[in-house]
Amino acid sequence: MFAVPPRPSNEAERLDFLYSCGILDTPREDRFDRITRLAAQFYGADVAFLGFMDDRYQWMKSIRGDGVAPWIERDRSICQLVIASGEPLVIGDLATDPRVAGHPVVPQLPFRFYAGVPLTTEEGAAVASLCILKREPEAAEAFDLAPLGDLGSIAMDELELWRRNQELERLAETDGLTGLANRRAFDAALDRAWRRRQRTGRPVSLLMLDLDHFKLLNDRRGHQAGDETLRRFASLLAEAARRPDDLAARYGGEEFALILPDTDEAGALQVARLVRETLASAALPHPGGINGLVTASIGVASAGSDSPDSAETLVTRADAALYRAKQTGRDRAVS
Repeated sequence: MFAVPPRPSNEAERLDFLYSCGILDTPREDRFDRITRLAAQFYGADVAFLGFMDDRYQWMKSIRGDGVAPWIERDRSICQLVIASGEPLVIGDLATDPRVAGHPVVPQLPFRFYAGVPLTTEEGAAVASLCILKREPEAAEAFDLAPLGDLGSIAMDELELWRRNQELERLAETDGLTGLANRRAFDAALDRAWRRRQRTGRPVSLLMLDLDHFKLLNDRRGHQAGDETLRRFASLLAEAARRPDDLAARYGGEEFALILPDTDEAGALQVARLVRETLASAALPHPGGINGLVTASIGVASAGSDSPDSAETLVTRADAALYRAKQTGRDRAVS
């Protein structure tokens, strides 16, 4: 029976680098398509693909050929062997090689030959794999791995360039007052989260949050006090975005947003409750607020695998729920 390999010892560093790239669930890019195209042509392969592996999935950034899904669960992929070892892997015949005996996916594949190389960081963490597949078996000992390794190095150079560009973009997508993501970053993150929902069928939730009676706080205590309140609330909201794919953003003025991928309505309401409890514990003063403290109204919207919604209608639904929260007394979460 196939045994899932243990996670590499540098798994945390590997994931930190991968998430810092912001490349998961992004559209195809010609810079990566060129690499898989060259790999397929050079080796006469039926398929060449480049896949990034997070803690649960392998995401195919580029695929040349047919027969490979755009994503697969990590524990069901062949490339997990490359990620676990950080070393190239050549399998001459998938049907007979003992390393994949009992693998849950191999019998379903129309391919017999596999070769893959890792894309590794300077610290040696394997974050992705560049692989080829052939329908017919081939002698592994005679396979020239060097060109595939060179293409993998080029792909890693492209990934590093991508990551640095993302860092520059993050500077342009950060709200200057609160340090949270700004509206531009929110729109991009929601688009990624929606594409992930479409791929995996997992739900996505959105919280829209508004500080109650904020104009009154500005009028009575001044804009400096108002700005400090926004900063304090932003820091509390950032703590609620605990997972790498969660995103806290300043949506505009005193309105904020929290994107929660892989979260259903019950989970989103739980997060909303924790935000309100944390805000209550912070006891931020508000001369005209409820009980003299800063409070927030929260609208919650979720979309499951069968939801016909779009990302735009998810925002509309969360906004409508936020309006209901304010109309029914504020300082509450409504879905």
